[in-house]
Amino acid sequence: MNLVWATTFKYIRRNPGLSLASVVIITVTFSLGTLFFVMNEFATKAVTYLQSQPTLSIFYDPKEKEENILIFKGYLEKQTGVMKVSYSTSADIQKQYLTSIGIAPEQQGQYAFDANQIRILRVQLRPNTDYKPFVQMVDDEKNKGALIIDKVFFQDIVEKIRQFSNTVTVSSLVITAFLFIVSIILVYLTIGFTINRFAQEIEIMDLVGADPKIMAMPFMYQGAVYGVVAASISFFSIMVIWLVANLVLQDNILFKFIHDMMSSVGLQALFYPSWFFVAFGAIELGLGALIGYLCAFFATKHYIK
Repeated sequence: MNLVWATTFKYIRRNPGLSLASVVIITVTFSLGTLFFVMNEFATKAVTYLQSQPTLSIFYDPKEKEENILIFKGYLEKQTGVMKVSYSTSADIQKQYLTSIGIAPEQQGQYAFDANQIRILRVQLRPNTDYKPFVQMVDDEKNKGALIIDKVFFQDIVEKIRQFSNTVTVSSLVITAFLFIVSIILVYLTIGFTINRFAQEIEIMDLVGADPKIMAMPFMYQGAVYGVVAASISFFSIMVIWLVANLVLQDNILFKFIHDMMSSVGLQALFYPSWFFVAFGAIELGLGALIGYLCAFFATKHYIK
């Protein structure tokens, strides 16, 4: 076995350019594939989570009397399927935003707030509640003379997010598949070039009665080494960058928002060292070894006669 591994690394050293190119392409494939996988997983879980939180927003003209809005709010709160109805103004939303970016309430007086404040009712429904009757209630209220500017059902926005997510998913699959095919071809050609380069040596081994499986084994190990090295570089590079970003950006407002969003959809394990990373790394290394080994296997079948 030691001789087989020694021969494997000899073949790799004799073709440094092709070996490096194979590793680089496979590394890029695994890196992009990992990023696309995480993005797709996040998008899928986010859409599922948002769909379980149906919300109807009702926008009132500033001229509408507050007491009329509160009467309708009380009416909605009594309806079956309603979890919560909240009332706010555009100024309230501005203040909430300033607070979220770290500006203390006592310092917010220096900011100008909307003088013509739009009033907003947000109706949060229970999961899987049919929203159409509530939309009809809003239309009926408007027909009675309520100064309702617009109504927005959040699920419509979620559907647009889903469509965008599907587009990104298809695009990422096409890009990853293309790079995957390029990786297979490059490993295949690298092994084939190595076999042709050592054709005389292989012929001598064949003449002295060497087992064909033993002759082919170094080449298959060569492909496996390419896959493992590339997967390792990809995995550990992404891990280091991600963990450093966690440490450096932990106080950043945008990063906190991403952290809270991903935690709310069940992906909080991505922010802390855990067995999830160990399992994912093991799968990636195993997949890299398998891909490289299979490419080399078919190359040896074709080139070694």
